Amino acid sequence: MRPILTLALGAALAATLWAQQFKFNLDHLVSKASDSFDVSLNTSMLQFAGKFLDGKDPDEARVKKLIVGIQGIYIQSFEFKKDGAYAPADLEKVRNQLKAPDWSRIVGIKSGGESENIEVWVRNEKGKVTGVAILASEPRQLTVANLVGNVDLESLSDLGGHFGLPKMKKK
Repeated sequence: MRPILTLALGAALAATLWAQQFKFNLDHLVSKASDSFDVSLNTSMLQFAGKFLDGKDPDEARVKKLIVGIQGIYIQSFEFKKDGAYAPADLEKVRNQLKAPDWSRIVGIKSGGESENIEVWVRNEKGKVTGVAILASEPRQLTVANLVGNVDLESLSDLGGHFGLPKMKKK
């Protein structure tokens, strides 16, 4: 491989790893999952996708405005045919990276009847939210998402249903 090409590939990889604020460490679950998806959208991909949003539609216009400050959206999601296909330790590997002082958990929802757990973590730098981590688990489903960049928490639910993020209910 030519040195310039090697350098360019290395720089691209470094930029991608820098943008994603923590490692998912979940690739080993792909072979166990009945369905999986992996989304990695950097700034240029988000801006490109934003061109397909209709600025005249109020919902899409809000999404278009919101993604301007986002540097990346990274998501891994898995569905399994049976309970117990992933271990609690898989999620704990991710959770262990979300530590103070950089990260704070702002939402923790545990639904006993449905065995659904949702955690929302934010990363703060100098008083600004620069990242959001979402961990959602059920016995047969696991999703981890990382939004990187200036994130407006009040508008975060507007991203639901776009770029592979689940739709969030507004109250």
